[in-house]
Amino acid sequence: MCIPCPHGKVKSSCADCNPCPHGKRKSSCMKCSPCPHGKLKYDCAACTPCPHGKVKRFCKACTPCPHGKVKGWCKDCNPCPHGNHKRSCTACKSARTERSVSPEIKLEPEVKLEPEIKQEPFTIRGYFGIGDEDGGD
Repeated sequence: MCIPCPHGKVKSSCADCNPCPHGKRKSSCMKCSPCPHGKLKYDCAACTPCPHGKVKRFCKACTPCPHGKVKGWCKDCNPCPHGNHKRSCTACKSARTERSVSPEIKLEPEVKLEPEIKQEPFTIRGYFGIGDEDGGD
């Protein structure tokens, strides 16, 4: 999924949104995502295999596009407005970065003060209506 992050990247590939304690993106850190074969788990053909002996996401037969390429890397299936592949277009990347860097203008809600209401002090006599307004009993 292409969910943008506030840093101008796709959220799943942003090191700021998915940090690990070692200063990298969590999914690309050898210490956070290892496999038993000494590789990153998502780059290991033994951990994420396809029937053709490759890493499944890099196999043309397992993730094909109509143009005979790997679907995620096909320029025709993932185009950008500039005619390039969406992931590798520098114009699209710089536009995403500019959007994330531009300051957001936040308007603060206008606070309306309520008019003060003058109240008479509470007395039991006044509550029960005992006595008159002249002050006499």
